[in-house]
Amino acid sequence: MDPRRDPERLSLASYPLSHPVQARFSDLDGNGHLNNVALASFYEDARITLDWRIFTDGRPVPFENFTFVVANVSIHYLAEARYPATYVVGCGVGRIGTTSFVHSAGLFRDGVCLGLCDSILVHLVEGAPTVIPPDRRAQMEALAFPVRAGGPPTEPDAETVGIPDQPAQTGSGLVGSEPDRR
Repeated sequence: MDPRRDPERLSLASYPLSHPVQARFSDLDGNGHLNNVALASFYEDARITLDWRIFTDGRPVPFENFTFVVANVSIHYLAEARYPATYVVGCGVGRIGTTSFVHSAGLFRDGVCLGLCDSILVHLVEGAPTVIPPDRRAQMEALAFPVRAGGPPTEPDAETVGIPDQPAQTGSGLVGSEPDRR
């Protein structure tokens, strides 16, 4: 389903975590609204905060012996974001695969969804995609999107998603591109 038409993606209540973000004057572009790169940084900040929550008990420390790399980012801009304002990024773990997972996020102001972002992260050990260990999977499932009774949406990978500089690369990794679903 197109995330722009998914009512759960457009509702802040569907996300297990909320991350406030303050727009800065320097985030403005020549058209008087927040630049798309600034908005991408809002999603990145929320993703890192979620990752810290999952993998380090909320502390901003390195993930010892545990590496995830971003393989793809897809952003849908739904409405203009303006300055000054405080925004909220709702975030959670979307689909969990064998070696990767999707970080799903939405940008909100006053209950209105202004944009959506999905980032595919791949678990690496010594530079190669590796199965996500059960204990880490359980940590991800605890912050699954959408929030609902019945458990998280999990399914195995059909194949490894794209990783820069890896022989089995698929997916573009470009902002605004659609995630590879092969």
